[in-house]
Amino acid sequence: MESKVEFLRRLQDRAFRKSPWHSLLGSLDGVEEDVFTWTPDKSEGFPWMNGSIQDILYHVTGDKLVQCSHAFGDSSLTWDNLKICKASLPEMITDLMRAQSGLEEITNRLSDSDLERKVAGWGGKRQTVEQFLLMLIEHDYYHAGQIIYVRNIAKRTG
Repeated sequence: MESKVEFLRRLQDRAFRKSPWHSLLGSLDGVEEDVFTWTPDKSEGFPWMNGSIQDILYHVTGDKLVQCSHAFGDSSLTWDNLKICKASLPEMITDLMRAQSGLEEITNRLSDSDLERKVAGWGGKRQTVEQFLLMLIEHDYYHAGQIIYVRNIAKRTG
């Protein structure tokens, strides 16, 4: 029988790369550079985001790095000192893969007994390790959908 942490690892991998319908990497497959940097006319997101796939990818990658630094590391990594930048899609996928590898290294060290331990992510919100991992899994799905939506509207207006 699969342990709880093994199930979470499987969900994490599915959200990131294995889902045949909604994975984060799948949403980026075949994106052309002009669509990657295309900005919707109106983006009501956060002030630092313009709604482009490039911005979404920067956010997802940065969030994995910053959140894991705070929940499982020394909290030294912040949005102000990230070592990633907005670049071409291949370069940014390399950064995304590095961030995901770091998350996978963390989850590979966890056992079921670790899941109830409380951690504080970026912003200080305390939650169990299980809740934290589910939040990151859901984050990948959320932004995969956002990327697919932007791809579709970029093709219509481009």
